[in-house]
Amino acid sequence: MDEFRDFSRYIKKIEHCAGHLKAGIAKIVPPEGWTPRPSRKDFSDVDDYEINQPARESIEAMEKPGAFFKRNITFKRKMPVKEFRNLANSAPYRNPQPNLRGEKLEQHYFSNILKGEPIYGADTEGSFYDESVYEWNMSRLGTILEDTGYQKIKGVNTVYLYFGMYKTTFPWHAEDMDLYSINYLHFGAPKYWFAISSEHADRFERFMSQMFSYESEYAPQCKAFLRHKTYIVTPELLRTAKIPYATMMQRPNEFMITFPRGYHMGFNLGYNLAESTNFATDRWIDYGKDAVLCECNKDTVKIDMSHFMSTYRANEFATWWTYWFGGGKSVWQPKKKKETPKKRKSGGGGVCLAIEPAKRARLGASTATDGDCSDGSSGSETDGSRFMRALPGYIIHDYQLRPDCDDLMRKFKKTTRLLRSDYKIDFFQEREYNQRKRMEWPHCAVCQFFQPDHMKAVIANVPEFSRRLTTTPCISKKDVKRVEEPDRLLTCSNCHVTVHSLCCSGDEQPENWRCVRCRGRSDVEIRTTSCQFCELRGGAMIPCQIGNDSTWAHVICAIFNRRTTFNRGYGPTSCYTKPATRQLSQTNRMPMLDEDYRGELGDLYENSRWECVVCRRVSEGLTPCALCIEEQSTCVLPTVAHVTCARQVGFLCEPRDFPHNAVIICHKHEQSHLVNKAVQALTTMRIGDDVFLESDSAAGFVKGQIVRVEKKETVVVDFMDSSVSRDNTTEDIQSCDCLHCENGEHQYGTRVKVLWDDKQLYDAFYRGKGVMTEYTVRLEDGREVKNPRNKLKTKRELNARLRK
Repeated sequence: MDEFRDFSRYIKKIEHCAGHLKAGIAKIVPPEGWTPRPSRKDFSDVDDYEINQPARESIEAMEKPGAFFKRNITFKRKMPVKEFRNLANSAPYRNPQPNLRGEKLEQHYFSNILKGEPIYGADTEGSFYDESVYEWNMSRLGTILEDTGYQKIKGVNTVYLYFGMYKTTFPWHAEDMDLYSINYLHFGAPKYWFAISSEHADRFERFMSQMFSYESEYAPQCKAFLRHKTYIVTPELLRTAKIPYATMMQRPNEFMITFPRGYHMGFNLGYNLAESTNFATDRWIDYGKDAVLCECNKDTVKIDMSHFMSTYRANEFATWWTYWFGGGKSVWQPKKKKETPKKRKSGGGGVCLAIEPAKRARLGASTATDGDCSDGSSGSETDGSRFMRALPGYIIHDYQLRPDCDDLMRKFKKTTRLLRSDYKIDFFQEREYNQRKRMEWPHCAVCQFFQPDHMKAVIANVPEFSRRLTTTPCISKKDVKRVEEPDRLLTCSNCHVTVHSLCCSGDEQPENWRCVRCRGRSDVEIRTTSCQFCELRGGAMIPCQIGNDSTWAHVICAIFNRRTTFNRGYGPTSCYTKPATRQLSQTNRMPMLDEDYRGELGDLYENSRWECVVCRRVSEGLTPCALCIEEQSTCVLPTVAHVTCARQVGFLCEPRDFPHNAVIICHKHEQSHLVNKAVQALTTMRIGDDVFLESDSAAGFVKGQIVRVEKKETVVVDFMDSSVSRDNTTEDIQSCDCLHCENGEHQYGTRVKVLWDDKQLYDAFYRGKGVMTEYTVRLEDGREVKNPRNKLKTKRELNARLRK
């Protein structure tokens, strides 16, 4: 009884013991002697109560065996409970086999689900608790829906009565706003419950979308269609899809607790009375703020989460509010972009100007492989790059940047409809997709993501080997040497996906080879496999363990997901993902993620659900655009997307060195990368102006005068360590991977090798050409040095810096 008195502490104790994960529901048997009605010994007063709008339930069978659709039709405007009780106990409505239990009870219910139309007296406001009862009183549970002074919300923290009879059913659903719920059975026949833990919620939602997308009349048009409480599937279908579920019998004087984003359904075994309400804890806020709501029903329950976010998540509030609602102040300050200017040589020795050092030595000079201009040429021959000529027999697509991105996104949705994981399963379409993609260089379903979509080379006869674009840090997620080398290609004899042996599987035997997805699994298991991290089918997938959920993921999605690590750094065959903190669960046997890697972007993206800019689905673990992060000056989130969606509409996917490892670049930067906004904001300088240059001497700054101003064409590149250089010359690019390039006009996003001041070649990605103003400054000792505008300061700028 001491534990039972404190409701909120009791719920936390259940979750501390992982009770919310084991079954998705929890049954609470109150301490002996406790009753919600100590003033009465019976429920004779219930008969005089009136039920508001009792509904007749009509259940229809779907085309897919084991799937059903429920309709509610108002039976009467009002009905006295006495009349309802007599109806429930009459021959046409009462339970013909009240003694069945367990599996036999389930079989009897589903085999007779289409027979009859039971009446359900649901959602009638009221409570049968005595006012004097303190413990677990549904009118005042004392959770954060009440203790903040928040208003009563109809359909949320209102107490409702439920009068049931045999076979009255509540179909699969999660609570409104993904809240907790509490249900107490006062008297009568038991309730039978099915439940699915929130750990399996994503997979269950995809499964339900697939089940009902076959039905033209009942196909879900709403992104939150399960909130309609109209869809039912049998346990047999859940077992076939390997979705874990639990069952539980609720008897009189027992409570049932459901947890945030936990799905449940059930039915009544006869006449009974229950009452129920919703409640919340601090943990729920992380679900409530991300809840996907039904927009097609005007009565959809909506809670203004700004109250809870500002009170309990003050450090996240501004970002969340700005992203979803467009208000709030700028509080998130991104890291400053690392610019690596070229070292400029002064006319005579003497003063050493302070500059950033050249690229870190650990990058090393990469060797030219598979198409690089290894003779040190500039890659600007008029007949195209050597990389293009190194691909004999390939059809090279004409180079062009993407058209309007909105049009491209609409086209993407149309062309990928049959490949979407929430649409009906069509394994033929997956095989066709894999077959088409394997013909595109470099043929590997993983490496292809690192080849810009507008640089497409296709061949009918797939070679035995090709160059790997997926680097070792991408898969190992550690600070290891970057290795890119030709590797054997393997093609699955079942789904036709093609991968490098070191990108997935690690096998060396190409004869009658099967990928991890198709190996040793039944046809049903293969067909129902879909990625946990994105919305598309097709491509290379491996098993993924997230907490207690055994699911699947694309190798490329696992590479970009910063909570995920692989079982090994070459040829991975499985991966492990750290669950979101709100789940309060852990993934067993998960290799440790390096903290430098894990903390590079923080938890802003990984532990919240954001909207993919391409498919408009709300998901966890979306990948942010790396340049948006660097250039951002407000608390609005950068462009975020599923990596598979991003690639389909032409965003760039690029490997990086540790700790970035892999990044996407969105379409916003196709031209903006040519403009140095920091320089644009500075005042223009003229010949004769006095300026100050930073020095490493004790004086700090040296004075000079501008004697020449020159406009100079430069190229912009991003290096593998994610630093940027805007002042390289065309001649600094020694080789390129362009399919078409002429007179130094390289393709946007192509891999290039840049000659640096230390005479070493460094891998980088080409962003485009720009114009830089270079100033020649005569110092007080007579020497002349050249510098870009951002290295010079006027007297006013110098004074402002010194004051800081």
